[in-house]
Amino acid sequence: MSSATAGPASNPAPGPVTAGERIVAIDVVRGLAVLGILVMNIVEFAWPFEAYDNPAYAAGSSGADLWTWYAQVAFFDGKMRALFSMLFGAGLVLISERMVAKGRTESSADLLLRRCLWLVLFGIVHRFGLQWSGDILYQYGLLGLIAIAFRNLRAKTLIVLGVCTLTAFVPIGLWGHAKSTKLRTQAEQAVSLEKAGEKVSDELAAARKRWETRLASVPPKAEDLTKEVTAMRGGYLEVFAHRWDYHNTFQSAYLYYYFVFDVLGMMFLGMGLMKIGFFAGRSPASMYLLFLVAGAAAAFGVLLWARAWKATGFSPGALDLQLWKQTTYSYSRAIVGLAWASGLLLMVRAGRAQHLTSALGAVGRMAFSNYVLQTVCCTLLFFGYGFGFYGKVSRSWLMLVVAGVTTLQIAFSSAWLKRFQFGPLEWAWRSLTYWQRQSLSRSQ
Repeated sequence: MSSATAGPASNPAPGPVTAGERIVAIDVVRGLAVLGILVMNIVEFAWPFEAYDNPAYAAGSSGADLWTWYAQVAFFDGKMRALFSMLFGAGLVLISERMVAKGRTESSADLLLRRCLWLVLFGIVHRFGLQWSGDILYQYGLLGLIAIAFRNLRAKTLIVLGVCTLTAFVPIGLWGHAKSTKLRTQAEQAVSLEKAGEKVSDELAAARKRWETRLASVPPKAEDLTKEVTAMRGGYLEVFAHRWDYHNTFQSAYLYYYFVFDVLGMMFLGMGLMKIGFFAGRSPASMYLLFLVAGAAAAFGVLLWARAWKATGFSPGALDLQLWKQTTYSYSRAIVGLAWASGLLLMVRAGRAQHLTSALGAVGRMAFSNYVLQTVCCTLLFFGYGFGFYGKVSRSWLMLVVAGVTTLQIAFSSAWLKRFQFGPLEWAWRSLTYWQRQSLSRSQ
């Protein structure tokens, strides 16, 4: 890469913001998002993916494990990812506005496109190289390419667009519920015909088998769980081969029928909220208080849902409860995520809890590096080419791992930023985006 070339004084060459130009409030909220996202991700690092959503599948569903799941599902499940997605959208707007302010309006789209395209590559390496099945960088990079085209819309338009995009999960949920209800009905018909001594058609017999297989999937058969655990405790090549098909599906089919609505919807919301000054802490205090109240109500509603599902034994056949979650999940995530952000933004505005906000701000300035650091720590701890604790640590005890990794990230971020302007991956990303090697040392 070439060194930076200075442009005319009235039209300076584009470059990343300095520490003094950063909006502290955004860094603080981003720090919370990247730390909070591990509270749920830790389950996927340590257990088969099904345990992420269903505590009866693995990792424990009683006692302290049950209460841990209650806290996860009410306050963290998808909420931090929603916040992270909104902040990514906010970042697109912020970079674009700063480029325009510097007289680089025509260059803003090019810069943002390169920024997202490099993130796609980082996401591929993160998923396939570091074996993190929950990578979100690829989705952000790819769908960010679409979001860029909407960056100049008015704030209200972007917020409405985000809400409408997330509404896609209502018909998707209804369609899935209709299919599952039909399957259950056919299975019941097969049972009734068999009891009456009548012939059961091949179609009804197949439906009954599929329905019974679904009901029997939780808890899983010992041999099925053992197969997954054994593979993940193997060497790197064994883990790579075991997860190859899953990785490809997640970055293709799952992207098109889920993340395209989820991530884009949250990005649009973040872009609109950024334009009204929400993430910079410039919105009226009444707005932040409103989100705090709405977030508490939404979290309480999710908790009621969780307890109702627990009463069914976490049954995959509880179709009405599944429908309720699928049709409200995106909105409850967004509202609770914004409540978390509102609480922090009020603290920053009031100058309260400065040790906390300072620590979160340091983590937020290095969110990319810290996100990948979580992967490095957790894969080495749980996978077979590391310490091999996969399938051994219960849900509640995993929170101690979260606490340990969180402490490490705060210490690492604070120490690193005393010497350097950017986190290591932030530096690489910026250098590639601007195609100029950026100054890393604070002394430079």
